[in-house]
Amino acid sequence: MAQKTYGIDFGTGTIKIYKKGNGIVILERNVVSTVGKENKPIAIGETAYEMYEKEPPSIHVSFPLQHGVIAHMQDMIALWNYMNYSLSGKKKIKGCEYYLAVPADITEVEKQAYSQIISRGETKPKKVFLVDKPVANAFGLGLDVEKLRGAMIIDVGADTTEISVLSLGGIVVSKLLPSGGNELDMLIRSYVRKEYNFLIGRRTAEQAKKELIAATTLDRSMKLVGRDVVKGLPGEITLTSAAVAPLATTFFETIITQARSIMEHTPPEISMDIKERGIYLTGGSSEIHGLAALLQTKTGVAVNISDKPQETAVSGLGYFAEHGKQAANLNPAALFGVTPQGGGKQNVRQVRHRGIGQPQLEMPLLQGHTGAVYDGDD
Repeated sequence: MAQKTYGIDFGTGTIKIYKKGNGIVILERNVVSTVGKENKPIAIGETAYEMYEKEPPSIHVSFPLQHGVIAHMQDMIALWNYMNYSLSGKKKIKGCEYYLAVPADITEVEKQAYSQIISRGETKPKKVFLVDKPVANAFGLGLDVEKLRGAMIIDVGADTTEISVLSLGGIVVSKLLPSGGNELDMLIRSYVRKEYNFLIGRRTAEQAKKELIAATTLDRSMKLVGRDVVKGLPGEITLTSAAVAPLATTFFETIITQARSIMEHTPPEISMDIKERGIYLTGGSSEIHGLAALLQTKTGVAVNISDKPQETAVSGLGYFAEHGKQAANLNPAALFGVTPQGGGKQNVRQVRHRGIGQPQLEMPLLQGHTGAVYDGDD
């Protein structure tokens, strides 16, 4: 029987899944609705998001990933279990290999938590590999990662922005910023509450961001439906792009300042290649109108825009899913494996692929946790 292999990008805003031989098969919001003490999932994705701010006390709507790390493990496992049936047609998936994208600039324990979503769920994986997200993005952008001598990738997501410099198949530097598209949603809600004494929901704020927020001057307006705080009654207001433009200033400045800082501390030879090749802009929130042009103006470096920025990382994982060991050999620095000892309850040995030049490390794990590569029973 042919080995089933999946590439999964557990993004804060959306989950993207690539299936070997089939391409991207799932693109859903990272939201789950559960009931009861056992966290039984009743809806995921857009359906669960529709319930948010409308749900009765018996239903819990959760956003299990926050700022690039898993904030609610049980909810994340419940979401994965529910999604597993969507992938398999009501059957449990067993004996598969998984490639998971993880931010490069988080701790090893936080990275290993991603593998637990799979290994502690109802699936029985054969192996789970973790791939640093900047490397997955590089493959998804179609870059020759092995021969790449210098490239900057800026991934603007829902809760975070990761700015990375890659060279010769590895990551030279990576910085994870706690700023993403969701920050703008929150700022819009706060502004409307303060200026208009008006309450709007998360979904309405997201729609307003997509319509009104831009890095250049826009002349747009939008009607928002919500509740008048003073009257306590439903109502609507009109919000303009000019009114919300100052809200995004700090957001844009943070990304630009960090990008410039990283370029200033990058070795000159790599900086030359970045200047020649340009900056690569990706991630779902990178589609904000005018962001690429502003970044190019402020850095003096050309900016390349991904055709499908939300799918870049999972497309890169698709390369690993399709090519397996060949991909790992091409880019040994991208993957690291941890083989559980004693059923995952004792220490584990971190085995790094060739080309890293580091000794093996003994890494203690919490009781009951598994490692970043999970070898399950067939």
